[in-house]
Amino acid sequence: MNRFTSIRKSSWVLSLYALGASCAPAHRAVPEVQEGLTPQRRVARIVREYPHSTEAFTQGLVFHQGRLYESTGHQGTLRQLSFDKAEPVWLEPLGNIFTEGLASDGERLYQLTWTEGLLYTWRGDPPKRERTTRYAGDGWGLCYWEGKLVRSDGSSTLTFHAPEDFRPLGTVEVTLQGQPMDQLNELECANGVIYANVWHSSEVLEIDPNTGHVVAVIDASELTRNVAPQLRSTEAVLNGIAVEPGTGRMFMTGKLWPKLFEVRLEPAN
Repeated sequence: MNRFTSIRKSSWVLSLYALGASCAPAHRAVPEVQEGLTPQRRVARIVREYPHSTEAFTQGLVFHQGRLYESTGHQGTLRQLSFDKAEPVWLEPLGNIFTEGLASDGERLYQLTWTEGLLYTWRGDPPKRERTTRYAGDGWGLCYWEGKLVRSDGSSTLTFHAPEDFRPLGTVEVTLQGQPMDQLNELECANGVIYANVWHSSEVLEIDPNTGHVVAVIDASELTRNVAPQLRSTEAVLNGIAVEPGTGRMFMTGKLWPKLFEVRLEPAN
């Protein structure tokens, strides 16, 4: 089964930022701004470009012990990336498993699966699978925040889990100006917020982990326009956010994209 034939489409599909390329996916926008609830508007500007494998169906991206790791879907893999070449430095094939979000607590890597209900925990250098834990529900995105793993499942709900056994500890609903925001995909916990890709869009949300409120909307369409002429699939959408500990550098990429971007967030005009 493929996610793209089975996922419920969002009830709202509007256009906020033009992508400017016929092969780019339809852009989803946010509701009209309400008085007193205005999220900040940011733009992701390209700082530098790096090669990225066009065979990597990016589902998770995270720094772990000074190295950049990626989880890819379809024929699942865990891989260590290089800034010098598109081919991974190290790769562990996972067979016919659709692996998804990826998170690090500094000691271990945690990797979701889409519908298999399996969480892989990795440890060491290179990473070795330490354990496999079962859980209920879909796995889309994953990040680590204040001793908890945060999971998205395509809905507007984020679920918090205990890292040691992945038991659920609570949930929060993500809302923008009072409206639930679904299709939350890859996650990154950094800078006091949860960054979330919105599936099939060029928007990234900044979410308050305590309330679920969207505090900022990032327009990353500059990245999409950059790679659009080289994309050959409608599923080659923005997905992948990683913030480097220590430096604060932010990186973004997409499924099957030929480039990994270092980006800088600026206020929108």
